Amino acid sequence: MLRKVISPRKKLNDGAAAEQLAERYLVEQGYQCIARNFHSRVGEVDLIMRHGNTIVFVEVRYRANTSRGTASESVTKHKYLRCLKTAEYWLTKNNLQNSQYQIDVIAIDGQLSVDNLHWLQAVQI
Repeated sequence: MLRKVISPRKKLNDGAAAEQLAERYLVEQGYQCIARNFHSRVGEVDLIMRHGNTIVFVEVRYRANTSRGTASESVTKHKYLRCLKTAEYWLTKNNLQNSQYQIDVIAIDGQLSVDNLHWLQAVQI
């Protein structure tokens, strides 16, 4: 069986496009973007948004096709815990450890469009 090889550059471009789509969608829902692609030694968070008094850490997942599962299925417990630790680090670093916060997942399957976007709020795995 032949498998189509996708270049790392294409994956990176698709991932960045998915993050931009997710950010635009959240801004349209009344969210304010605080940071993008925050990295720490324990992990990375794609988007950090504010909605009212809540800081929302957003993991964006994109799958061009679902032959290996859906975008939302690709969020493992390990990935969730890394995102959680990164969120807690960011809150501490910014002296906001007493703030309300949550972790959301934006999963996009297929074509990069709002029609294929699934927003999972306050995820706990």
